[in-house]
Amino acid sequence: MQVRAEQIEDHLRHTLASVYLIAGDEPLQVMETADAIRRVALERGFSERDIFNVDAQFDWNVLYDVAGALSLFADKKLLDVRMQTCKAGVSGSKALQHYLDYLPSDKVLLLQTGRLDKACKSAAWVKKVEQVGVLVQVWDLSPAQTQAWIAKRMRNAGLQPDNEAVRYLTERVEGNLLAAVQEIGKLVLLFGKRPISADNIMSVVADNSRFSVFDLSEAVLAQDARRIRHIMQVLQEEDTAPPLMIWALADLLRQLYTACENVRNNASNQGILMRMPKNRQALFQNALRRMMTVDWTLLFTHAARLDRHSKGVGRDVSRHPQRLWDDMLELALKLAGRPVMAAA
Repeated sequence: MQVRAEQIEDHLRHTLASVYLIAGDEPLQVMETADAIRRVALERGFSERDIFNVDAQFDWNVLYDVAGALSLFADKKLLDVRMQTCKAGVSGSKALQHYLDYLPSDKVLLLQTGRLDKACKSAAWVKKVEQVGVLVQVWDLSPAQTQAWIAKRMRNAGLQPDNEAVRYLTERVEGNLLAAVQEIGKLVLLFGKRPISADNIMSVVADNSRFSVFDLSEAVLAQDARRIRHIMQVLQEEDTAPPLMIWALADLLRQLYTACENVRNNASNQGILMRMPKNRQALFQNALRRMMTVDWTLLFTHAARLDRHSKGVGRDVSRHPQRLWDDMLELALKLAGRPVMAAA
């Protein structure tokens, strides 16, 4: 059967199929659809997960092996197979067809791939997925669909935008749903549950016209201390909201920590990398190598202190506004692995 991406939550409330194929090029919808399936599979007792990243050298025999193997301690298992293209090749097609002919009761197979072309749609294994499981084809949204999607996402986040605000944000992100999610996150921090107009959104864009908090994150990943200091100075002069700065630094800290834990556990970081622009992915992966030995407790304690400082609570925080900016700069430099007092 086929299920649309926006229907997956409703589908999962009623059933969990033995196999899913998610195909499409829109990264956020693919990622969130896969996340929903993984979450429900875990709730249904599929507590083990094997991740397979398929490339030209991938040995499809592993699918025969795991399909027939008993899960450790009789726990049920999710097989998370990530294909670079929809073309599985001769060996891959045979392995997938065999698996689909003899579906194990203690496994859920989750396949992710790019958009299905004409040849892939007619492949025997794809047709078999439609017969015994669920095919989710993710399509790029039209401008009207994007506007409706953004309006729903904003309201689900607790925001109260008027129609012009939704239209303006839709035009600004130009169909990039990942960028839309980032912008909505900023608006939640700045406006909470207050009504939002297009002028409000334009003022936020104007305040960050030279640099944004995402430029700061890139400078941190690049270990460019001079640029970090310059961006912080400009953002402070433009009265960028400190909660937005703290959110950006804390979010980067959490991403780096999670990715380092994944490396230690031989797990994939594909889900994290898909959430960021391609130009940041290489910087992020380089940063992981130097972050493997940092004092995470120290960094998270610093971030928590910044959060309390911005809210004016706690006995260990300064009430002076400049001290907050100095502390944010200090955390940024620590994340970059640069001496706090050094200028470059």
